[in-house]
Amino acid sequence: MNTAYLGARRIVTLVLAAALLIQGITAGLLLASPGGRGMHRASAILVLLAALASLVVSIMTKDRKVIVPAALTLLLVFVQMYLGFAHFKALHVPIGMLMFGGVVHSLGYLYPARRNVSAAA
Repeated sequence: MNTAYLGARRIVTLVLAAALLIQGITAGLLLASPGGRGMHRASAILVLLAALASLVVSIMTKDRKVIVPAALTLLLVFVQMYLGFAHFKALHVPIGMLMFGGVVHSLGYLYPARRNVSAAA
C-alpha cells in the first residue's frame, strides 16, 4: 500500500462513508416527511464534496491504483445525482447501496486488521 497521504485518505474516506450513510438516512426522511427532499438534496452536496476531496487527495498520491477508484466514485456520484433528479428510483437506490458498500470496502483496505503477536514464554 502506498503510504503517501495515508492519513488524509483515511479521513476523506471516513467523511465520504458518513456522508453516504447520512444520504441513506435522509432518503428515508424523503419518504416519511415533506421536508425530507431538501435534506436529501443538501446531503447530496456533502457526498459530492467528499467524493471530490477524495479524488484530490488520491491525485496527490500519484498512484493509479488509488486515483482510478476515486475518479469512478466521483463519476458514480454524478450519475446518482442525475438519476435522483430524474426520479429513477429503480437505479438510484441500488447504485447508492453499491457506493456505500464500496466505500466501506475501501475503509477495510485503509484500516487493515491489527494482528496481536503474543510473546511465547
